[in-house]
Amino acid sequence: MLIVLLQSLQFLLIIMVAYLFKKIKILKATDGIVLQKIILNLTLPATIVVGFNAVTVEPILFIMISLGLLSNIGLVMIGGFIWRKKDAPDQSLMMFSQAGYNIGNFTIPFVQGFFPAAIPYIGSFDMGNALMIFGGTPLIVDKLTHQQRSNNNLFRTFIGLFRSPSFTTYIIMFSLALTGVVLPENVLSVFQLFSSGNAFLAMFMVGLYLDIQIDLESLQKVVKLLLTRYTLGIGLALVFYFFLPLPDIVRLSLVLLALAPIGTVATINIITYGTERSLSSFLASVSIIISLILMTLALVFIL
Repeated sequence: MLIVLLQSLQFLLIIMVAYLFKKIKILKATDGIVLQKIILNLTLPATIVVGFNAVTVEPILFIMISLGLLSNIGLVMIGGFIWRKKDAPDQSLMMFSQAGYNIGNFTIPFVQGFFPAAIPYIGSFDMGNALMIFGGTPLIVDKLTHQQRSNNNLFRTFIGLFRSPSFTTYIIMFSLALTGVVLPENVLSVFQLFSSGNAFLAMFMVGLYLDIQIDLESLQKVVKLLLTRYTLGIGLALVFYFFLPLPDIVRLSLVLLALAPIGTVATINIITYGTERSLSSFLASVSIIISLILMTLALVFIL
């Protein structure tokens, strides 16, 4: 328990230091773009390689991919139903704020220090999650809100996923695992060198992007969105942990995923579908802080 609390406090410290650097103008929020490119193209793929190496492909990994898809579909539909009487931008806002998990930039860095063995399960879930946030969810939002903002179909969405280095790395490592190929230690050590900086860079980027300025009307809307998200998330976490006949580490991974913050792509889609950037940035920032607290509490109670 002490290790979990200490690790979470360290993450919070990194976020606060980055935010302080931004406020005193040592760095700018736009510097987070550089960190994001380093993370997405280098440290996160390296972390995935280290986590997936020597993994035995089991049916449970395919179950995780399916759960990543189904949980997103279910939550986006629930979001659309809850605000079904709102106008299209608000209904879209609710739908995007419920579905989609920030896994690459938050959940994987969070767990890699505690449970590196959980990365294959979380990564498999992220494959289903990515298919939805990069195309599936906008298609559902368009259908329910009678809009035509998404130009993708599912096939085009799947092909477009390979532009993401992390998704491509998932596929490569999954394929290697299927064929029984294991990277030798001298090769793996190179990836470990780069993956060791992933958690720090990810949390520092979060701090640079942190935005806590918002007007009262938008604040009230954000409270409703997050209250809905985390009520559903806690309910989903309880179902995952107490009702799924899966190994302990898998159920723990699912609990952390259910409590993960709103995905970065989801916040971009929120802006695309008519919500102000300031509200989207504040929503994402508060979501990260709440998720850090809830994921820490979940570990404390479960372990």
